[in-house]
This record gives sequence, C-alpha cells and structure tokens, in this order.
Amino acid sequence: MKVTTEACLFGALAARFLPENCDSILDIGTGTGLLALMLAQSSKASIYALEIDNDAFQQAKENFQYSPWAEKLSIEHCDLNDYHPDIPFDFIICNPPFFEKNQLGKKENKNKALHNFTLGFEALAQAIEKLLNPENGLAIVLYPEYQMSLFKKSMVALGLEEHISIDLHNQADSPIFRQIKVFSKHKSASIQNQRLVIKNQNGEYTPDFIDLLKDYYLHL
Repeated sequence: MKVTTEACLFGALAARFLPENCDSILDIGTGTGLLALMLAQSSKASIYALEIDNDAFQQAKENFQYSPWAEKLSIEHCDLNDYHPDIPFDFIICNPPFFEKNQLGKKENKNKALHNFTLGFEALAQAIEKLLNPENGLAIVLYPEYQMSLFKKSMVALGLEEHISIDLHNQADSPIFRQIKVFSKHKSASIQNQRLVIKNQNGEYTPDFIDLLKDYYLHL
C-alpha cells in the first residue's frame, strides 16, 4: 500500500475540517495508517482505525506503535460490517476502493484495496450513517469524480448532506482527478465548492499545495 500524493493531500485537508471539540476519529480502511497518523499530528482526539487486509493491518499497527502518538491510536483487523463500537464518531475519514470495473490484478491485497467489491458505495454510506455522531459529526471521503457522484447518491438517500466539495487537479488546465466531499447529518444552506491544483505549468508544487503539506513533508 504505497503512500500517494492524493492521500497526503486528503489527510492534510481533512485535518483542517476537524470539528471543534473532536474527541473521536474513525479511519476506515487505514492501509499503512497514513491518514490516522496525519490526523494524530493535528488533533488531540482518540483515533480508531480499521483494516481488512492482514499485511496492511500489521504494517499500520507497527507504524502506530513507533509513532509519537501511539497512546491515542488504535487499530482493529476486521471488516467494516463486523465493527460495532460503543461510541459514535465525531469525524470519519475514508479513502475507499474505487476501480469498480477495472481488470483485477494478480495480487489479492491490491485487488481489495483498489476495487469496490469489498466496500461498495451503499455499504460505506450505511456504515457512516450508523457510526457518525448526529450532533456535530463530519465524514470526509475521497473518490474519483464519477464514483463520488454515485457515492453521494447513497449518502443523500440516507439523509446525509454534502457541505464541502473540493476538486483536485494535477495542473490548472487538467481535468478533475479526485474529489473530496464533507458530509454531515445536518442540513446545509449551501455547498462550499473549492478547487486545489497540485503543480504549476513548470511542474513545481503550487503555493496552496505547499501551504497544506509543509507540516508533513520534510522538503517543502
């Protein structure tokens, strides 16, 4: 499970949307634990992570143990459908599988990570609806644009409202390659639409990207 630029961007943006007095965070499908670790760097909340793949679970567990924030990080090796916590979560983050119809590869763990037969749109939406704190809870999810449109339909059908939408572009004139949306159980008067460009025409990181990642990247 490689660390990607989009995942780093996602974690940095998510940290900026944490609710006030956030006490509990759930990272669904944590992989190496990147998002949980980034949020641990930015929040005093207790962070719970789930991972279905055993190798990724073991890697994330080790990463948590050797991090400076080990006391507030925990992880379970289980399917989301089998997860029944005692508390609702103030913040839920997920970078889900999305290559719905692409050809499967030879590695089973990567197939699980990149294809949505292990975590479909409706199943994820239902889990978020069940696990999210109804008072002040926020859920933030990353998908490609088309898959996000399908996921949003599942969320809206369950009564969750979109509040913020961020389009990610590799360059200013390139198409949207990922979308990030923030949802809650409260009505939204309007949706905040934002746009973030990663690199300029010279292939250098934009000021917006640098501002987001400077606290996480070593050489920005």
